[in-house]
Amino acid sequence: MFAAVWRRRGLLLGFLRRELATRYAGTLGGALWAFVQPVLLLAIYAFVFRLVFRVELPDLGGNSYVTLVACALWPWMAFQEGVQRGTVAVVNNADLVRKVAFPRELLVMAAVASSFVVHLVGFGAVLLALLWWGESLHLGTLPLVLAGWTVLAVLALALALLTSALQVVLKDVDHMLGPLFMLGFYATPVLYPMSMVPEAFRPWMAVNPMVHALEPLRAALLHGEWRWASLLGMVALALGLLWAGRWVFARLSGRFEDFL
Repeated sequence: MFAAVWRRRGLLLGFLRRELATRYAGTLGGALWAFVQPVLLLAIYAFVFRLVFRVELPDLGGNSYVTLVACALWPWMAFQEGVQRGTVAVVNNADLVRKVAFPRELLVMAAVASSFVVHLVGFGAVLLALLWWGESLHLGTLPLVLAGWTVLAVLALALALLTSALQVVLKDVDHMLGPLFMLGFYATPVLYPMSMVPEAFRPWMAVNPMVHALEPLRAALLHGEWRWASLLGMVALALGLLWAGRWVFARLSGRFEDFL
């Protein structure tokens, strides 16, 4: 798969540019919304949790609850949107798939990559806003944070390859993803730290791979911790799922024209 992608890298970049361009086509602010929207969302979270609910938690490393949420929320949004956009990438390009011969996984890759590019830009804007508001973040751990984002992108691609192939055949996979992601959101320590989960439930939550992907990112930014071991385990899982997702995609892609 990687060799095929490298040979068609120009086509992949073209699909990626198209995905990014269509996001903001016809908008007044254009690509500026990639910076403005995350900061506005962060301001809303700050108003709700700091001024209305006045949430205070221990072990925040001198930061506010909003910072704890932000460090995990934007990677989660990139992952969720990447899977959901990748799921419908083949179906949304049915005319192109029927008329032109090319590796169809490029459509899925471009959809996933565009989500991560947009949300990574937004995450950078959020970190700058938090620093401006006086939050204490450990930016020296950014290499681990970027590695964590890369692992999440591979994991999102693995799932999107599987769900996009099934979407062509079953048609309602994208409708099932919404409730599943809602359940996964609350079963993942995004709005709360893992330390607040009762001991009896922690083994069950440890089965969720997103716990091992997001907790190292949060610990790196809030406490300056380098949890490479957790990320290395996620690399093995993401690559294994990528192989499985690509295998299913390859088995079904030959029949796409029959269902589109």
